[in-house]
Parts: sequence; structure tokens; C-alpha cells
Amino acid sequence: MYKYVLRAMEDIGIYPSISLILFFGFFVGLIIYLIVKGKDYWKDAERLPLEDDDNINFKQSEQ
Repeated sequence: MYKYVLRAMEDIGIYPSISLILFFGFFVGLIIYLIVKGKDYWKDAERLPLEDDDNINFKQSEQ
């Protein structure tokens, strides 16, 4: 039943292309974000689960 509904829609071939572009764009954006943040940011984050609650140094942003 569903295949008949999808066949009846005009220009349905554009949806797979749009999905691929969104999927690819998301992951390229994510990789760029990770590279821009740098290793120092993630080194601090990787130690958080191993630290005690008393020893956590919170970085406060300058206001």
C-alpha cells in the first residue's frame, strides 16, 4: 500500500538527495567543531569522570 502512495507523489526523488546532503553536512560540521575546539578542551573533559567532587576545578567565564 505504501509503495503506491509514494509512487503517486511527484518529485519524490529529491528527498533522498536532501537527506544525504543533510547527513553529510551534519558530520562535516561536527568534525569542524571538534577540530576548532582543540585537544586542550577535550583533555580537561576526559578527566572529569575520574575526579572526585571536591577536586573539580570549574572554569568560570569572564564577565
